[in-house]
Order: sequence, then C-alpha cells, then structure tokens
Amino acid sequence: MDEKSRSQLGLLLTDQDKLLDILAQNPSALEDYPELQTHILEKNKKSVEYRRAIRNKEITKDEYIEAILDRIDWIGFELCMTLNLDFLVNKVASQVGSDIEAIKSLEIKEFGNDTLSKLLHLMGNAIYATQDNKPSYPWLSVRGHANPAFWRKAHLAYDAFQDGYSSHFKLNEYFKFKYGIAVPQSFTRFVRQEGDPREIESWREFAGYVDRCSSR
Repeated sequence: MDEKSRSQLGLLLTDQDKLLDILAQNPSALEDYPELQTHILEKNKKSVEYRRAIRNKEITKDEYIEAILDRIDWIGFELCMTLNLDFLVNKVASQVGSDIEAIKSLEIKEFGNDTLSKLLHLMGNAIYATQDNKPSYPWLSVRGHANPAFWRKAHLAYDAFQDGYSSHFKLNEYFKFKYGIAVPQSFTRFVRQEGDPREIESWREFAGYVDRCSSR
C-alpha cells in the first residue's frame, strides 16, 4: 500500500459514518462480525420502513413472513425443476406406490432425513448456479487469508467434525495434534453452510482430490 492509499484508509477509519455507509453496501461480507452486520442491516432505510409499517399496524409480521415463504416456495419449485430428482421420486415411490394422493400426507420421516437433506443441498448449489456471483470459497482467496495447507486437508477436518469434534476448540486441538495444522475459526461455519468439501467441484480441483471408490 502506497502513502496515498494509506492516507485515504486512515481518513476512512476515522470517519465512522462514511465507513458504515460503505459497509452497508455489502453487509453479507460481515458474516464474521454478526453484531456489526445486524446493526448495519437495522439502519438500512428499507428496514426502517418495515419496522415503521409494523409499528403502525399497516402489516403484521406473520403476513410478512407468509409473503416471503410464498415467494420462496415458488422459487424452490423452479429450482427443483432444474434438478435430477430420481432419488426423491424413487424414495416416494417406495412409500406410496401409485397412490399420488398419498404424497400429500407424507411426513419428514417418510421422505427420510438423508433424502431431504440431499434435496436441500442440491437446491443450494442450484441457487449459486443461477447467479452471476459465484460463491467465493476460502481456498480461492487471492488476498493471502486462506491457509492452503489446511484447505487441502479440509475433507479430513470435515470427517473429524462429523466424528464429534464439532467445536472449533476441539477440532483445532485434534487437527494440530494429528496433522500439525491449525483449523481456521471459520471452518465450523463453513461446514454448517456448505457441508462436505468433497461435494464441491472447485475444492476437488484445488486439492487434487480423487475419490478412490468412484475411480475403481
């Protein structure tokens, strides 16, 4: 950073209102700072309008949630129509056969936890595929914040997480002992949001990962 850039950064850091205005343009970048992210979102003009409408009883929160879920329901349908749903159809067929009306009364346990989890994961990937802004994964970082040594072994950390090392402290201690590598603070959040890195094509390319079972 040259002297002029450093000077501008210093001015920005001392002008809190200006800094907040800039951060408000992309609050999703503040996921590691949830309290600050919440503050910025609450100060958003549209958010203020929403709270005023609730306060004045122009709308209710339940009505608002219902409208959101109605729209998401349709978006979800459109996304699902782009997916290969044979696994879901086969699961349902094993439960109800040709009785299409019976599908309307199926519960989570009939669909199966794994089946529904797979569907939601596929829908999540489909959301990114429909957008111009692709997910920015840690191993793709060009700003020097990523730890390549760790991310090449992220699948092993995921397995350990699934085996019970589900807090950052426990996982970090285990991974340092076993592999001599520290686990980033953000990894547990990554697992909860993204799941198994082996399911992500860019990670497989980055890590040079080959599934021995599928390569036989």
